Amino acid sequence: MSLQNRFHKALLQSGCIPAGSRLLVAVSGGADSVALLRLLHGLADTLSLSLEVAHLDHALRETSSDDARFVAQLCDDMDVPVTVARQDVAGIARQRKGNLEEVARDVRWEFLDATAQERHCDLVVLGHHAGDQAETFLMRLMRGAGTAGLAGMRQADGRVVRPLLPFHHEELVAYLEESGFAWHEDESNLDHVLTRNRIRHQLLPLLKSFNPNITGQLAGFCEQLQLDEEFWAELANRALAEVGTRVEEGYSVRRGALAELAPALASRVVRAVLHDLRGHLRGLTATHVANVLQLVCAGPSQGELHLPGAWVACRYDELLLYKQAPETVDRLEVVLAGEGAYTLPDGRMLQLSLVENALGEGPAAVEFDASDLLFPLTLRHCLAGDRFQPSGMAGTKKIQDLFVDLKITVEDRKKSLLLFGNDKVLWVLGLRRCEGWRPVTGKPVLRVEVVQNAS
Repeated sequence: MSLQNRFHKALLQSGCIPAGSRLLVAVSGGADSVALLRLLHGLADTLSLSLEVAHLDHALRETSSDDARFVAQLCDDMDVPVTVARQDVAGIARQRKGNLEEVARDVRWEFLDATAQERHCDLVVLGHHAGDQAETFLMRLMRGAGTAGLAGMRQADGRVVRPLLPFHHEELVAYLEESGFAWHEDESNLDHVLTRNRIRHQLLPLLKSFNPNITGQLAGFCEQLQLDEEFWAELANRALAEVGTRVEEGYSVRRGALAELAPALASRVVRAVLHDLRGHLRGLTATHVANVLQLVCAGPSQGELHLPGAWVACRYDELLLYKQAPETVDRLEVVLAGEGAYTLPDGRMLQLSLVENALGEGPAAVEFDASDLLFPLTLRHCLAGDRFQPSGMAGTKKIQDLFVDLKITVEDRKKSLLLFGNDKVLWVLGLRRCEGWRPVTGKPVLRVEVVQNAS
């Protein structure tokens, strides 16, 4: 059976490209992507496919513009619309301070995604084959990926499809040669400085000396892992719904409930959350996930981790997973000269009023003997070493210890405000008043209250 017919059969079996689809085909000019375009073109009428081509010149080689011209001419000969762009990927990598290979991949995908939207394409079609899958497996294995990462590239992954994954590079080249179709070899594929090229030209040939079918074996193993991961993904989503909640900044997960899950399931719940936050799992390894679970199970009550593209923190019984760490609070110190309303950093107001009789205290209000307090008062954030005498205590206590006793999170500690008068802490706002300066019958009362800003 010809490769064209086998390709057609594979598309029907996988269903990755439905009939009538409008496709954006990524074509570098190399054998794999040219074969992909030719094979799809051969089925365009049969499957009612509309084809568009996209080519990005990475400007990494002096001859890279030759590839762009080749692709443009190829598309002109085939009467297929093409979008060609050129970007200084090396310059972008320096600007982003990233690995050249990874930045090149990101820039390429940004270009393909934007082009697909602009050209109203349903799917982006890539030319990855079985050999690429084997290389991806080995690369991720050496970088410490877990089983989800080792599952490799999916044939259908959202809007991205890879219909050549069941095929090998050698049969794609043979198809082009037998059909008399030209392609343009990318000389950077021979650059052994790049990790993937070293795997392709050094490691895989060595492995083939042990097993000539190692490429097929690894690609098949990836398929099996994908089936396993689909099963686990469903379980992980169910578990996440039970132990976690989506919040504005990211996710809040019950720490104890996550710790009680089987490690294999708990790790996948963490990965599911991180994937949702970041949109992908690139740059995350099994070690990162293990560190999160270590923090959950044996870490301090208020520990935190900074992962690539995510912030994870334990806050007592809660595990927080955000895309980025909460913003640092600007230090505040305000002089309160007398009665009136003063704006707090969160938009609420601190109302100071002189009243004849005490109205009663609560979490948002305290009252003092005004005759025994001297203005101005001071309002500021807590500093290391601050102490006060809590109501009902004979001695003083570190405010830090009060925070620990009340299980106040690190973020809320940074936001906490202290009201000072007579060189003493009068009130840790919303938490605890001081001992002394109680209202006295017949004397004016200073009422201090936190209220919502009516404006």
